[in-house]
Amino acid sequence: MARKAEFDENTFILAAIDLVALGGPGAATMSAIAACAGAPTGSIYHRFSSRSALLGAAWLHALTAMTNEVLPRLYDGKDDQAITSLISWAAQNPTLARVIMLYGENDLIDDALPRALHKGLSTVNQKLGAGLSALLKHKNKALTASNLALVNFAIFDGPIAAMKPFLRGKKPSPALDLTKCQATALACSQASLALLD
Repeated sequence: MARKAEFDENTFILAAIDLVALGGPGAATMSAIAACAGAPTGSIYHRFSSRSALLGAAWLHALTAMTNEVLPRLYDGKDDQAITSLISWAAQNPTLARVIMLYGENDLIDDALPRALHKGLSTVNQKLGAGLSALLKHKNKALTASNLALVNFAIFDGPIAAMKPFLRGKKPSPALDLTKCQATALACSQASLALLD
């Protein structure tokens, strides 16, 4: 009978997320991830072919969680609710939010990804693109590169910029008022959406 694996993929993914959230991508070395997971380093390589594969899986985990929170509001054409839900999600899930909002995909992934992981990332990004397109359709706006850039800024880039001061540091700053972050994000969003062609 095969012996049950003591450490599964998710153990290492969550360890990598914790390390990136606390110390940035450079903190998530394979040995540090193994130590954080309480596992021997070699056991990581039974599940992930490379550090990029593991950090890519961590990025996909965080991106999927954020997408699942925001996407239904985009499909319903509720831009204000999408922004509010994004900020609420970040406040309730600061570790995941710090990975996805303080860093970019290229900060974590510096090598080719396994095909299945690459496909998973492409699928989530396509869903986000479809959500932004749906929002434009609800607003009776043309599906152009300029409009997609504006709506992406309105829903994601602006609100994420508003959240960054809250997320920086080892713990989210209690001194920053999330209500002000939300008000800033919503004002930025409305100004951006007013520029849609």
